[in-house]
Amino acid sequence: MAPASTHATALIMIYDDIRLLAVERFKTLNIDTDKEFREFVDMASDVCSTPIALITLIEEDIQWLKVKKGTDVEQMPVKTSFCTHTLLQDDVMVVPDAQKDPRFADSPIVAGQPHVRFYAGTPLIANDGQRVGTLCVIDTEPHELDEKQQQMLKMLGRQAIGLMDFRISVEMLEKNRIEVEQQKHIIKKAEIRLRSFFESSPNFHVLLGKNGEVIDYNKVAYIFLKKLHQVKITRGSKFTAFLAPDLTSKFNEGYQLALKGEKAYMEGSTDYGSHGIIYWEASFETARDANSKIVGISYIIRDVTDRKIKELRIIDQNKSLLKIAHVQAHDFRAPLTSILGMMALIKAEDYRAPKEYFEMLVDAVHTLDQKICEIVGNVDSMAHLNGTEVHMA
Repeated sequence: MAPASTHATALIMIYDDIRLLAVERFKTLNIDTDKEFREFVDMASDVCSTPIALITLIEEDIQWLKVKKGTDVEQMPVKTSFCTHTLLQDDVMVVPDAQKDPRFADSPIVAGQPHVRFYAGTPLIANDGQRVGTLCVIDTEPHELDEKQQQMLKMLGRQAIGLMDFRISVEMLEKNRIEVEQQKHIIKKAEIRLRSFFESSPNFHVLLGKNGEVIDYNKVAYIFLKKLHQVKITRGSKFTAFLAPDLTSKFNEGYQLALKGEKAYMEGSTDYGSHGIIYWEASFETARDANSKIVGISYIIRDVTDRKIKELRIIDQNKSLLKIAHVQAHDFRAPLTSILGMMALIKAEDYRAPKEYFEMLVDAVHTLDQKICEIVGNVDSMAHLNGTEVHMA
């Protein structure tokens, strides 16, 4: 019998909340009928000469048979599963004859249908280190796996979880892209209503006359211009005198729209040297007197640096997604095709192929592993955006 400490370790790993959350995340993937995952179980079955091969995910009480060959079973109780023991391993766990193994001899699936005799499995370990399931092979006859077969089973397991991690990354990037689009839609549709010029506000706020002169300004505007432009804003001065030359044209465009009674906004970024880059949004809104006559323009600037940096990070992630898709389309299939070709040759040799065949197969698997690692590694890069754009609100 296994020592008590081993059983305690198993319980900790199986019921660990973080691991179960990881399993739940992977359960959302639609891999059941995915061609690439079916190829993994087919290759595992061929390499190990077994009629049954599975990719499983293990929850607290249930083991889900997500991709399978040789069985129609969808799930099974964890307590009767060989795979919970595999989760404790770093390498392949092999059970040559379950009837002779005291851990499994009394199991219902060994003593009864389907009379499992042989089992071999490798753990699926996600990028965050969580053990979420297994790639395993099963037979109703006892036998062994040689070192090369075990190595191939382990490599196929690594490719399977690598592709699962990749699919999760793609889903996250797509979700982020949708969130950014929704946020932009809300921002563009939001109306900016000026209720009181001198109300407490963290924004840069000035009131301009019909000729572009400064009628009034708040404390934020005064401090900002004095600190970053080293100038003191004064009533009656032309506001364009406080703008960088490259912003004057865009400012005038938005200002003229507002003078016509149309709301407008502009956005962009400005490099203030030692003070850093500030991302901002500026809105123009018509100011009217009691008789609804246009008397000037309310001009408000908001510092959106924190939000913009988050948006740019997500946009850059979407660019990484395009790069990932390119790698998958052009580079991913090549080593997989080589693997399938070598398996066909090995199968044609009745699995008595020369050593060179297996060496070439191992090289192709290593290449596939490198491509998947490259794909997953692309999602953390960052990019910087520049530019200013004026829109009618």
